[in-house]
Amino acid sequence: MQDKLLSKTIAMVLGELERDGDLVITSPSIEPVADRIAQAVLSVVPNTALSHLEMLGVRNLVLHAISDKRFFDWEMPTLTGFTAAEFEGIAEKLPRD
Repeated sequence: MQDKLLSKTIAMVLGELERDGDLVITSPSIEPVADRIAQAVLSVVPNTALSHLEMLGVRNLVLHAISDKRFFDWEMPTLTGFTAAEFEGIAEKLPRD
C-alpha cells in the first residue's frame, strides 16, 4: 500500500533538510527514498488517508459495539482477537471530537 500524501510530505522535508545542509542525498531522485521511508512509517502508524471524521466514526462504532452485549458476546474476542476492555482502550486512542 502506498500513501501519496505521506510520501510527498517526506520528500518535501528531505528536500528541506538537504537545502539546509543537514542531510546529503546521493540518489538522483528523492521520491524513491521518500517512498521507502513512507512504507516503513506505515508499518507503525495509521494510513493518512483516514480523515478525522472517519476516525471519529470508527471510534463511535467500536464504542457502540462493545456496549451492546448482544453484539459483543463471548465469541467476539475469539473473532477479533480483542476483549471489550481492549477495544475500549483502542477507542480511547482515536479522536474524540
